[in-house]
Amino acid sequence: MSIKRRITRIVKANRNADLEAKQDPRVQAQNAQTAQRTLLDQARRGAADVAAHHHRVGLAANEAAAYLNRVEAAASLAVQRGDDDAARAAIRESMTARRRLETLTGQLREAEQQARRLHDDVQRLEHRVQQNAMEYDALLARRAAAQAAIGVHDALASSSREAAAIDAARRNAELEVRRFEAQAQAREELSWSDPSSPRLQQAFEELEAEAAAQQELEELKRRGSRGYPPAQY
Repeated sequence: MSIKRRITRIVKANRNADLEAKQDPRVQAQNAQTAQRTLLDQARRGAADVAAHHHRVGLAANEAAAYLNRVEAAASLAVQRGDDDAARAAIRESMTARRRLETLTGQLREAEQQARRLHDDVQRLEHRVQQNAMEYDALLARRAAAQAAIGVHDALASSSREAAAIDAARRNAELEVRRFEAQAQAREELSWSDPSSPRLQQAFEELEAEAAAQQELEELKRRGSRGYPPAQY
């Protein structure tokens, strides 16, 4: 089986497996990359095998060419000696050697073309694998950035909710403080309007004491102005 057919079968098998599998896209991408690397390794081994075959055929062609030169030289020497039998035998051998050389030369050209095609295929496959790897890394980076953005938006939303809750609590606390202040002010006003309240009684007592002190002071002033000594107690 040729290398191209083997690669085609592997590609088809991987495609069928991808159609049957229901997996995470990241897992599918990783599996595809693994399959591509496997194909790339196989293509490299195939190219190395063809290159080795090309090298072996080249060595055989060089040996066949050298042998043909020796046989043709032997035929020329036999002609020069006048040995027709040896010359005919050398010529027949040279004809066989020439056909072998032509066969090896054709194989060498075919192996060279195949090696060149496989080299180009391997380069294209390497470029494709590298391109896919870069695209996959870029997708992972975009995915990470999107996840980070989602996290930031969630944090902002949570912070907004917390801020709203804090603001509501502050407003409730302010309303409660105002309610307490209103109650204190109302009780303050009630304490002055109730005749029986201790505070109002204390205020009346203070007013009476103040009035008595003022009266006593005026009395002392009158006595002083008449020349009477102050009263003795």
